[in-house]
Amino acid sequence: MLSFITIYILPFLCIGFLPFFEDAYDTGRFIIVTGITILMCLLWTIRLIRTKRLIVSYNAGVVGFGVLTLASLLSIIFVSTNKIEALVHPLGFITWLSLTLIALIAPTSIEKKDHNKLMWMVVGVSSLLGLLIIYQQFGITAMLFPTLSFLASPLWNPTGTPISACYLLTLSIPLGMYLLRESGKNHEDRNSAFALIAILIAVSGIAMTLWRYIPMMKTSLLPFPVGWGILLESWKQPIHTIMGVGVDQFTMAYTLGKQLSINTTTIWNSGFNTNASFLLHIATVNGFLGICSLFLFVLVLVRSHISIIGLRIALFLTILFLFFFPPSFPLVILLSLFCILISSKDSTHVYHLTSLGVVFGSIVCMGVIFVSSYLWYRYTKGEQLFFQGVVAKNQENNGTKAYNLMILAMRQNPFISRYHATFSQLNLMLGNAVITSAKEEDKTLVTTLLSQAIREGKTATTLAPNNVYMWSNLASIYQNLIGVATDAPSWTIAAYQQAITLDPVNPVLRLDLGGVYVGMKDYNSALQQFTTAVTLKPNYANGFYNVANVLKLKGNTKEAKAALQHVLDLVPSTSTEYQKIMEEIKALSND
Repeated sequence: MLSFITIYILPFLCIGFLPFFEDAYDTGRFIIVTGITILMCLLWTIRLIRTKRLIVSYNAGVVGFGVLTLASLLSIIFVSTNKIEALVHPLGFITWLSLTLIALIAPTSIEKKDHNKLMWMVVGVSSLLGLLIIYQQFGITAMLFPTLSFLASPLWNPTGTPISACYLLTLSIPLGMYLLRESGKNHEDRNSAFALIAILIAVSGIAMTLWRYIPMMKTSLLPFPVGWGILLESWKQPIHTIMGVGVDQFTMAYTLGKQLSINTTTIWNSGFNTNASFLLHIATVNGFLGICSLFLFVLVLVRSHISIIGLRIALFLTILFLFFFPPSFPLVILLSLFCILISSKDSTHVYHLTSLGVVFGSIVCMGVIFVSSYLWYRYTKGEQLFFQGVVAKNQENNGTKAYNLMILAMRQNPFISRYHATFSQLNLMLGNAVITSAKEEDKTLVTTLLSQAIREGKTATTLAPNNVYMWSNLASIYQNLIGVATDAPSWTIAAYQQAITLDPVNPVLRLDLGGVYVGMKDYNSALQQFTTAVTLKPNYANGFYNVANVLKLKGNTKEAKAALQHVLDLVPSTSTEYQKIMEEIKALSND
């Protein structure tokens, strides 16, 4: 059973995803990987009990993923604010631990002759991906599955991103070439044909993906210089230099570390969960310890005895991808598979246990497996319930159902900040809906819902105090309560100011705060915020429009016209906005 999982299941993790969760790709794969690890540990324990032998493999994967596990654990203990969220991060401690255990157990279940089977499976999975990409080019998948909206995008693929698809397709080519050569040597014409077709499919898939994706790269990828700037900025604190900012706090590192010049780029209003490359990401979230761990991993890989030239090339390309391209779950899975492939009999160790040792070892292992299975179930169930709640809220427009589902999700996973943030907005939406009914008997319900919206919004900021999105979420809740709660304006301003502290070069937050001041008729403060917004982003048309609006409210007609003229310079002359601004300038001139 262990060999079956290793050869025929693990390769599918590269393209496997679960559309039952909000994040079908990283969260889905995290759940699959941890679930498979628990199952493999159970089978390994059963083998230990049956044979009275402890069989493990000490290979590059055990060393590499092991040191990453240690670095991530230290970062969680000493740096992370929300240790639970850090633990379940897809590129964090539990993932590295799972891959360490897989590297420890999987090679013991297969023989050297099985390595070719595993390579064939990797190549086969790559071919399936390549065929899907080719089909996507002609919109076939969208026609076959019209109810699945994500299939409508020509860039969709089961790896999650075009970059991840290119990783798998590229790394399968040297493996396919090796299998082609071996099949030719053995006069296996059918296998030779399969290998050649797989190579052609991989090349075609890469070409089609890049052809469609390259024009969009500027808006979807974090530039390398920006990534370096974020790393250096995060390292200004000694503790972050050593241990990083924590795997759950890259958002903080990004919003605090991005330079003002980013507002002149196409990604100025984009958020990123990872750095520009795997190396930069590990260095940011795990600090110098993470860098040392990664370089030790690479050193062990380089020094491993690899007789298969195709595997050597694949590993070399993998190392390049780790250093120069964005992190990817499929890439990590491929790396673990390569570690299994380069393991040898010399790396496998057998320890004969006494009856007492078997009893003690089995009790410990079964206890750990039971606890892990229980926690895995709770996390999985919570993610599933939360996703169902989101669907009920956004697609089914069933607020009551969404409310009940999210309550159940938070009972399963009470320390996930995004659960509380989403639930706060749901309470606000339901409260506003009840207000519109204007029924006297609903006043108590409105009060309960709005109070709960505030409480859950505050809980989200407590769980993730360095996440700008949690503070802007709380600010939006308070802003909706202006006119309902007496202190709502001051609460709103305080929340927006905290968000600005965490994201100081974001002009949108300045615009939002300025809008609050406009509602309070504090035009001077509003003008200050709007002016700061256009200073941060000189080509911000919406910012200049708001400057013009508040100047008009202050009676500064001449300056308002000048600001509107800036807007004209920034919007297309053929747009409806251009005509609207022209009319407003004309109206001001008449005044």
